[in-house]
Amino acid sequence: MKLFKLTALALLLSLSACAEAVPEQTLSERVAEQLTEKADQRYDATFSYDAFELNTLTAELVATEVGVATRVPELDAGLNQLLWAEQVRLMGDWLTQQQDQLRFDSASIRNAQLTIAYFAEGQSNLHTLVDKVKSQLPVQRASEQVLWQVDRVELEDVVVNLFDRGRPLVSVKLQRLELPPLHSAQTTQEWVNAVLGPLLEQLIQQALRGDTDTMTIDMQGLTRFFWRELGAGIG
Repeated sequence: MKLFKLTALALLLSLSACAEAVPEQTLSERVAEQLTEKADQRYDATFSYDAFELNTLTAELVATEVGVATRVPELDAGLNQLLWAEQVRLMGDWLTQQQDQLRFDSASIRNAQLTIAYFAEGQSNLHTLVDKVKSQLPVQRASEQVLWQVDRVELEDVVVNLFDRGRPLVSVKLQRLELPPLHSAQTTQEWVNAVLGPLLEQLIQQALRGDTDTMTIDMQGLTRFFWRELGAGIG
């Protein structure tokens, strides 16, 4: 879910001032190609899509049939498939902003499956990808403004799966999951918390309503997982 956002934002940061493309390519094709290459060469991940459109008039980036897969040796191919989404849309007046600063009004992900797979304490496919992306960002002083920010992150009709060392802990379908604002100054664990915190809140709310038809939970395993990961910074 956040994986596409994070990689796209890092790429757009370097491309926002580039308005030219080779004659054989549209700007959308150029950005999509470089995003795919950057994911492969710098982030050790696979980014795939069916259609990719960067609209400079409306300041929108829309991609369909989006897939983001990590390459963690400890995980099999299924658990490395971090995100699949029917549509990802980034919106905001980012084209008129400074080259070194990007601010998006919203990021929406529709009809998606997000799989967070832990393979050790404080380590997951999500941690791994965020770490690699952040390692490519310029060093930022505390007094400086953030390099990029997303004010609103929404997932609609999303299935979230949580695994711990190959063991399924949670599988739940949510009509809507809203994440807190995200920005470049946050740590990797803060990014992970931005997903797990709202997810846990939604699970509790659905359980209290008796709406358990769309969820499968290993309660004992989940309890042990959260107690363990509290030491790694969850919360």
